[in-house]
Amino acid sequence: MAKPKKNTQAWAVTYADMVTLLLTFFVLLLVILSEAERQVDYQITKLLDKAHKQMEAALTEESIDVERVTKGVKVTIRGKLFKQLSPDIEPKYNKVIGQIGELIKQTDIMSIDFFSAGLDSSHEYFGLVNELRNRGQELAIEIRCEGHTDDAPIPMDMRTEYESNWQLSSDRSLNVVNLMRQYASMPEKYFSALGYGPHRPLISVPTIRSKKNKREKDKLREYNRRVEIYLDAFARDKIQTDEQELINRLTGKKKSKNVEVSIEQPS
Repeated sequence: MAKPKKNTQAWAVTYADMVTLLLTFFVLLLVILSEAERQVDYQITKLLDKAHKQMEAALTEESIDVERVTKGVKVTIRGKLFKQLSPDIEPKYNKVIGQIGELIKQTDIMSIDFFSAGLDSSHEYFGLVNELRNRGQELAIEIRCEGHTDDAPIPMDMRTEYESNWQLSSDRSLNVVNLMRQYASMPEKYFSALGYGPHRPLISVPTIRSKKNKREKDKLREYNRRVEIYLDAFARDKIQTDEQELINRLTGKKKSKNVEVSIEQPS
């Protein structure tokens, strides 16, 4: 009686099953991670939506617009905010700029960042803070001021301090940031200031210059003169390493498991 032939391909079936299971496992892992990331983004979006409603309800002046935009919450201030050809803020606007700073400080998104270390499990946003911590991430918050001028160049005989509107808009933004920070008593790390001069107009320069009527030109230029304040937040990987580890790296020290060795750097 002939012996039955051995199935030399049997191992391939088992191997294929194992590969299939591994692929399934990794797909599920990716789905879980993607869902966690979506939840973090969703919670941050909710916080920004709430901040927008709070600020929109409080800032009712005609010269101020509050919008929910892709870059967070945008507050636009128009009008004669600054003295002519100067970065100095007109005193009558001090209060409203200070109010914007205080409103930002009072939002939930700022309070979470201020007190994240002390949140307990019953807090509404404990899950967000805990998820970020587990992923080695942090809630990055940015309060950014962007200054915009019109396209009318600074007259030659008045260029004593500023050669261009670009420089002027940068200093104006910085003054707005400093005033907000002083009123709100918040650390400088949250703030940034940018100046774009006439280079990001809402109404294009060719359109303005095509107008024959000076009064109409002035009106359109006035619309382009503005300050935009953004409150934005997003998750990011922690960028600050352990302080001692950083010092060791900079001073040429390397850590081993049991002993720390100092390495001399060539001069």
